[in-house]
Amino acid sequence: MWTKKDLETQNPSESPPPKLGSQTRFVTEERIDVVRKVATSREERDRLKAELESQGYTVMVRETTAPPAEGEYYTATLLAEKREMVKVDTWALEREKRALGKRDQKIDRLAKWGFWGAVALALLMLLYFISPLVRACRAL
Repeated sequence: MWTKKDLETQNPSESPPPKLGSQTRFVTEERIDVVRKVATSREERDRLKAELESQGYTVMVRETTAPPAEGEYYTATLLAEKREMVKVDTWALEREKRALGKRDQKIDRLAKWGFWGAVALALLMLLYFISPLVRACRAL
C-alpha cells in the first residue's frame, strides 16, 4: 500500500502507483462546449445557425417575444452545444497535481521565512536605536 509520503518523494517523471479500485490510466470523459451568440436579423440568425451546425453544434434559437416593428428591433439568441467524448490521462493529472502541491509548499515556506526574517530585522533595528538610551541610563 502506498502512503502519502511515498507519493511525495516519488520522482514525478515516473509513473504513479496503480490506484486501488477500477481506475485505469486513461478514462473517457465527456467534454461539453457551449457557445452563445446574438443575432440582430433573420439573415444573420440563419447564417450563424448554419455555421454552428456545420461545426457539429446542436443549436437552439430563442427569439424575442415582442412583435417586430417593420423588421426593426429583431433579436435572437442562439445557444449551441457540442458534446465530445475525450480520453483523459489520469496519471498526468496526478503528476501535475503533485507538482502544483510542491510549488505551493515552497511558496508557503518562503513566505513564512520572509515574514519571520522581517520580524527579526525589525527587532535588531529596535535594539540598535535603543542602545544609546540604555548606555545613557547605565552612565547615570
